[in-house]
Amino acid sequence: MDTDVVIAGCGPVGAVLAALLGDRGIRVVVVDPASDARSGPHAHPRAAVLDSHVQRILRRIDGLDDWDEWATPLRRTQLLGPDRRPLLTLRLADGVPAGVMLDQPRLERALRDRLARMPTVHLHTGRSVTALEQSGDIVAVTLDDGSTLTAAWLVGCDGASSTVRGLIGASYDGVSYPEPWLVVDARTDGHSTGEPMFSHVLDPARPMVTFERPGVRRWEWMLLPDEDPVGMVARIDQLIQPWADPAALRVERAAVFTFHARTASAWRRGRVLLAGDAAHSMPPFTGQGLGAGLRDVATLSWLLADAPGDVDRYERERRPAVARMTRTALLTGRVMLGRNRFTAAALRGLVRTAGMLPGLDARVARAAAAPERLPDGTRQLPDAPLVVDGRRTNLDALLGNRWGVIGGEACGLDAGTMAWLTTHGAVFADVDRFAKGQATIVRPDRFIATTVPFA
Repeated sequence: MDTDVVIAGCGPVGAVLAALLGDRGIRVVVVDPASDARSGPHAHPRAAVLDSHVQRILRRIDGLDDWDEWATPLRRTQLLGPDRRPLLTLRLADGVPAGVMLDQPRLERALRDRLARMPTVHLHTGRSVTALEQSGDIVAVTLDDGSTLTAAWLVGCDGASSTVRGLIGASYDGVSYPEPWLVVDARTDGHSTGEPMFSHVLDPARPMVTFERPGVRRWEWMLLPDEDPVGMVARIDQLIQPWADPAALRVERAAVFTFHARTASAWRRGRVLLAGDAAHSMPPFTGQGLGAGLRDVATLSWLLADAPGDVDRYERERRPAVARMTRTALLTGRVMLGRNRFTAAALRGLVRTAGMLPGLDARVARAAAAPERLPDGTRQLPDAPLVVDGRRTNLDALLGNRWGVIGGEACGLDAGTMAWLTTHGAVFADVDRFAKGQATIVRPDRFIATTVPFA
């Protein structure tokens, strides 16, 4: 075979998968039609926010640089009334951010820079997948220049219009919603000192969301049934005027899009897998579209590297989680962005009341940081502060992109399990906080694989 894994698409999902595999020494070829990640703004809307769980996935990539360039800690989130006055404001604590505001093009450049330094990863730009053929343990991938790559696996991370999904004959089931949205990204001429924040505007006349971080603004407006998208793009200055001086902004992109809730009928056919938008797409109202894709590859990467015979676990774990996340996004959209004025007035009253609850900021922060669970109830370990050999650290820094054994090497595991863990580079740590009389084997994505009582 030419390589172990071919990845179609080098957006964030494909690039993170390549980085996680490359870090484990897996040979990877990434094929992407874009010849340069440093080109101008993308034509389609990009992700704006990453939660703390997705940040943990990115921190598994050793040597991913320039965090301060592409991740700005979110300090405030709020719900506004039609008059743009706050109905509820949540202030987020310092320390590990519950969310960061994302500059996706800069993240993509940082990821490509990291891939370029990985000896087992090759980025094949300016090329697209056009055909594939599977035979036994090999998939042959044909590119648009007529060349062929052979690999053990092909992973389609090539977006909602995925060519790879079409080549395996998987349908893309669900709905596309009729309401178009106008998205405007702009930069200020000077360096703004505005506090990084995200706002839902509960205005039944025109639902919208807005983002602000130093030097950057984004607005997303729902277009009304009688409005022409082209004409609305021409009215950008008029829409921005209540929020900022258009003359002080440099509009980088104005795009009209509709959102979707779709899932591929199959995420695997033989040696071909789908991840990210190629496998599923969801409305943006909870900011989890990109996060869902990165959770996909956080699971898929360790399966391909360490347990390819169990790769069907990927869809079993991720499909129900994505379905639940999609339902939450749809519900959020219906509640926050509804156009019925009576329902909207009732919602505003409820929000004002919620804002008076004592300790609301802390409660929301705890809920956001709570460890995730798999559909079968398997728990994820939190990124807790630790003291190991007299040194202060935390779980994620200790384990990196590796398996972990909490309980140390003298924890009574059988010889076969110890040999497997050692061969796969597991980190053994004697940590009282988690041990509690048993050895806990932790997957690279921080979910518990199993626990074994000390012998």
